[in-house]
Amino acid sequence: MKTTTNFFTLLFITAVLSTTLSCKQENKNPEKEDMHKSATFEELGQMNRDFAKAMNARDAHTAASLYDENASILPPNEPMVTGRANIEAYMQGFLDAGYVEGSSTTTDASSDGNLGYETGTFLIKMKGPDGTIIEETIKFIELLKRNEEGKWMSIYGMWSSNEPMPTE
Repeated sequence: MKTTTNFFTLLFITAVLSTTLSCKQENKNPEKEDMHKSATFEELGQMNRDFAKAMNARDAHTAASLYDENASILPPNEPMVTGRANIEAYMQGFLDAGYVEGSSTTTDASSDGNLGYETGTFLIKMKGPDGTIIEETIKFIELLKRNEEGKWMSIYGMWSSNEPMPTE
């Protein structure tokens, strides 16, 4: 009788442990789980720091690669530009128009899961028609989406000048 009781006790403990262990599921892909966490201010600002670095290197291709394949940019006083290849052509035109250098400063950034935003300012130096360097500060907003590799890509970018509209 004691052997039967020990056997059933052992069977009961085995069943409980088996059930408990099978209910505990280990995360087999922690990277995927991390992708749903909110991003830091620093992570969200990286896209525009990388953009400035690419533009300062006069590399429109790398600058455009920071945008999603189907992204759109909304430049001031111009039509919307959609698609990475078109964004690259736009950025190359900007470089050819006299872009000298720029720097980005993030003023606000936040995310919820795989969507986020960044706002900030961008100091641009352009060569004027007479060869003088013109500095202008613009404000921007980027709507960002985390891709499958976990990198934040712009899906929409919009900017405008801080200068008042000309009166003439």
